Amino acid sequence: MKMNKICAALFAAATFGLVACTDTDAKYTIPEVEAPVLVSTTPEANAAKVKRGEITIEVKYDKNVFFATKDLDKISFTGGTLISADVYGSSNVLTLTVNVPGRETACTLSIPEGVVLGPNKVPAPAVSLQFTTVALDKTPVMATSAKAMKLYDYLLANYETKSLSGMMAKESWNTDMSERVYQWTGKYPAINTFDYGHLAWSVAGANWINYGDITPVKEWADKNGIVSCMWHWNVPKEAPADYITLWSGEQDMPADWSQSVQLNNDAAKAIFATAKVGDVVRVAVKDVEEGAQAAFKHGSTWAGITPEYEYFDITGDFTMPITEDILTVLKENGLIVGGHHYVATGIYLEGEGITGVPDLGTGYAFYKDETNFDASNALIEGTWENKFFVQDLASVAGYLKLLKEADIPVLWRPLHEAAGKWFWWGKDAASFKAIWIAMFDYFKAQGLDNLIWVWTAETGDEDWYPGDQYVDIIGSDIYSKDVETCASRYVAISATYGNKMITLSECGSVGKISEQWAAGARWSWFMPWYDGEEEDGTPIVHADEAWWKDAMEQSYVITRDQVPSME
Repeated sequence: MKMNKICAALFAAATFGLVACTDTDAKYTIPEVEAPVLVSTTPEANAAKVKRGEITIEVKYDKNVFFATKDLDKISFTGGTLISADVYGSSNVLTLTVNVPGRETACTLSIPEGVVLGPNKVPAPAVSLQFTTVALDKTPVMATSAKAMKLYDYLLANYETKSLSGMMAKESWNTDMSERVYQWTGKYPAINTFDYGHLAWSVAGANWINYGDITPVKEWADKNGIVSCMWHWNVPKEAPADYITLWSGEQDMPADWSQSVQLNNDAAKAIFATAKVGDVVRVAVKDVEEGAQAAFKHGSTWAGITPEYEYFDITGDFTMPITEDILTVLKENGLIVGGHHYVATGIYLEGEGITGVPDLGTGYAFYKDETNFDASNALIEGTWENKFFVQDLASVAGYLKLLKEADIPVLWRPLHEAAGKWFWWGKDAASFKAIWIAMFDYFKAQGLDNLIWVWTAETGDEDWYPGDQYVDIIGSDIYSKDVETCASRYVAISATYGNKMITLSECGSVGKISEQWAAGARWSWFMPWYDGEEEDGTPIVHADEAWWKDAMEQSYVITRDQVPSME
């Protein structure tokens, strides 16, 4: 048995050896493979608006390629710094990272033949790619007035070498805070920002705010101060009633006809001026006694507004349809409501298309969680939101026209901080952009060629950007952040929107301007918010005297006395 096993083993070994010799003699033909062919590059060849900073370049071939990272030094890049190159996994794309800090920089990438290999180590042909980084936009998107163009050119000329000082008006329509900066430093800020936040009150004729009086704005501009305007857009908190309240309260009408409700002042006449034939005046009443009578009287003569309304019996609420003759009297003289043996509780103007006016004390808000105003309805005709949207646009355009007629260019910054979603216009990106563009188109149609448009960015909110054709300058609002955060915000926004100037459009409790500048934050201008108080009276200080003195002492900070005339 042992001898048989030995013989079998020897036979198997001989057989294996014979097979092994046969395999060694076999020949294989390696198939020929064509060299990789360039398909495309990102950026495209000769691209002219490539963002500056860190740029990813992709070189795409028609088949998988190979690259040895040790050969990085064989690739040349001019215009910036080549950081890395690699083919990730099994791929037909060579990915390179470069850094180009400058604008309008001509760049060339050169990959020699054979540095990139295809299958079977077939060398790929040489690749040469040229592109240019983005330039600052040289022409404003809407402004065509001579002074607005000069202001835009002035901002361009000083961008990243100088920074303009700016200050926010206190309670919207003055230069009080800029005066305080002057008291502290002996210099005025170059820019004063005004706010149309109390639009509804101004339109209603409030005695404490009147945007129709442009005196504070003109006085600032006449001293070569730059004018900036924004708009905390207050809208009704709720859908207004389908009537206008002419009067509300309780007025007893005694038996001797001695009491009445008089609607013959300017405010009442202004409402009657909006009335039309077919509308109705309705009087709400209570405690109507037997034999009660009422009267609608001429606002000046106290005679019946027409004979049939001299006096008439009532048992409850009563009305007066408005005819052509009655409308004339109401507009010119107003109305007096009288009578006896009832209590009047309200007088209203009703009719098709009439919308009530919210209470100026409590009926308006701009924070999203304080109003039912739906931004997505603002452009839909027939909605109450659209009615107020159109009405307010017309009102603020009328006020801005006063500045245009005075030949005052304006840095216009509406609808700010939208992506923060705390204002009603920040519902979502789609409705915000639609509202911005609608405002832009309307103002353009109104001939407001004195506006330079400033859009306020948050971080990572590119979806909210209206588009290069609707924006001149990008702003950033920063509060309670240190120098490093401010500088990194500037770098990030500047990299994203490389063709636009970047400004610190609002700030409060941030690092000193000298320290921000040293850290690389080259804002076109900066603007602290005005100081105020908490509800308990605790002071709110956004920029104190030391902060302002530091800013105004810097050679690169422009003050009002250094701003040239835009004539």
